[in-house]
Amino acid sequence: MAERKTSKTKNDVALSAETQASMEAGYADLDGEKVTAYLAALTERADERATVNGRTEEERLEGLGLLHKEAGIIHPTVAALLLFARTPQRFLPHTSLKLARFKGHDLDGMILDRQELFGPLDQIIEHAAGFVARNMRVTSPIKGLYREDQPEYPLVAVREAITNAVAHRDYTITGQKVTLRLFDDRLEVESPGGLAGPVTLENLGQKRYSRNPLLARIMYELRLVEEMGTGIRRMRRVLAELGSGTPTFYSDESSFTAVLPARPMEPEPERETVVSSPVRGIADTSLFEINETNRADYFALLKSGLNERQARGLLYAHERGRLTNKDYRAVNPDITDETARLDLLSLVDKGHLLRIGDKKGASYLPR
Repeated sequence: MAERKTSKTKNDVALSAETQASMEAGYADLDGEKVTAYLAALTERADERATVNGRTEEERLEGLGLLHKEAGIIHPTVAALLLFARTPQRFLPHTSLKLARFKGHDLDGMILDRQELFGPLDQIIEHAAGFVARNMRVTSPIKGLYREDQPEYPLVAVREAITNAVAHRDYTITGQKVTLRLFDDRLEVESPGGLAGPVTLENLGQKRYSRNPLLARIMYELRLVEEMGTGIRRMRRVLAELGSGTPTFYSDESSFTAVLPARPMEPEPERETVVSSPVRGIADTSLFEINETNRADYFALLKSGLNERQARGLLYAHERGRLTNKDYRAVNPDITDETARLDLLSLVDKGHLLRIGDKKGASYLPR
């Protein structure tokens, strides 16, 4: 047995980290409502429905590799804590995320804003994206008749970088945390552990391999990622669409870093040349913008717990008086119909929107 343990490679050890039980944690440390919602969503799938057969939630989670029993006591695994615990960092202190906004181009610059995020991964991802949204610059040059917001970074790419970092980091490294650093000219997201398996810097975005396959799969099922294995390609595409340079990546044995270049800022137009926003009632979603008038409301919605898609959709609803699934997808490009549906249901559940009509022809009114 001893020889078998010492013969494991570093990747083998990292691969098993997510399925290791946390002996200090119990089933009560998981958010019961979140667990129930996840299992209910799985039950809707035909391949999972046949496996339920009256089993308890604990038994189903154990079958999924999210719980272990030791001497009759149930313990969550690392993956279960990261996804479903109210505060995973009570048991896994190295899983918080550190953020800092520096003035200038290096670590010697003054720190303008800093934060450390705690909580499950979905909460960390959303709040980290909100930190970037709060700290990045946005210019609004005139494009044709209307002002067009141009942020330093597309939040889709920012979310991809953060999501990749927490999904693929090496959780056996307990002395390091995922770190996001924002400079005047770039954004860096560094995660503990280098590239794993057959993935190299040369084939990154083409070769697929997950150090934490269970974590990656459940993050996909929870809609924290749009499509498995396409994050790097999407990041490159949305940066190009914004007019930014291409992202760069660095890796060694101890860490992996994704670097997103800031889009070159165009000067703000003279105040007297700014054209006012379109009037309420115009149905063309291409005219909707986050601008000086509603930017404070946008950031307030992010701080309240909404994701950036929901914040944009809700502002659109308030500006136009109504919102449809089609409108929501138009103001939030590159999302699936299912993501739009779930986002809108969440806005209804939280009391932000009132749903009118049946499933196919539903409209949503701001409350």
